Amino acid sequence: MTYEKIVVTGGAGLLGSHVVKEMATHAQITTLDIKEPEVVSQGSQNHLNVSITNYEEIKKAFTGHDAVIHLAAIPNPREADAKTTFNNNVQGAWTVLQAAEDTGIKRVIVASSDSVFGLSYNPPDWPPQFLPVDETHPIRPTEVYSLSKKITETISESFAARGNMEVLAIRPCHIIFPRGYSELEARGEDLENYHFWAWVDPKDVAQAFRLAVHTSDYNGFDIYTVAAAKGLNTKPTLELAAARWKKMPVIRRPEIYSSCATASILDTSKIRERLGFIPEVSLEELLLKAKSQKY
Repeated sequence: MTYEKIVVTGGAGLLGSHVVKEMATHAQITTLDIKEPEVVSQGSQNHLNVSITNYEEIKKAFTGHDAVIHLAAIPNPREADAKTTFNNNVQGAWTVLQAAEDTGIKRVIVASSDSVFGLSYNPPDWPPQFLPVDETHPIRPTEVYSLSKKITETISESFAARGNMEVLAIRPCHIIFPRGYSELEARGEDLENYHFWAWVDPKDVAQAFRLAVHTSDYNGFDIYTVAAAKGLNTKPTLELAAARWKKMPVIRRPEIYSSCATASILDTSKIRERLGFIPEVSLEELLLKAKSQKY
């Protein structure tokens, strides 16, 4: 099915602007946010100032559309207090999905996070159970943001099980926006980096959402992890892993690290094989962008 009219919640945000630009040549886009987009010509043909927890307004906004990309959320545990984060992310996800179902939306792509693995903000004695980490790895969040994303995935799966619409969840890892360019070298060398050296460019996250919207390969509900092929680290990934955890996790796919010593801790084989995802921004290109911004 071709989706021609798509709503992007959070479309005025940092990631939202990239997703809207990516989608604009493929569909008619309506952005929905509590703030105005900074660049009106970014690709959105229409913008609505609506909160994702306002069911009646969301339902009105969705009417006449085919699909929804749900990005709007508190983006990390440092942006707001725990109560605000939980209420906005969880209540917002339910409201968006309920309104989507009630207005006949056929596909919703939900932004989750790799934080659901419980690795980004984990206790020090919780290393990955295996490397590279893929969608089969246990999820065990320990703080409110990760918990809100786990619950968002559960809500999504529940709506998909009703059979009225398809729901796919995208789990981006740490998204590097220009404001984070100055931290690249430090993050790559930091043994205790809570993002485990994994990263992704917003352009590639936008690509993942586009592919998820238009794919015909789905199972009612599905989840895809998104990351760059290499980590931010210059030292071998497994060397850093051994130094950090003292005991090496099981290496399920050693060929990944034998072919690329600095390969990401996150495995993106699923989205590559099923949706055709190919990261366009390499670490080398990211560093060049960071250098050009610096000077």
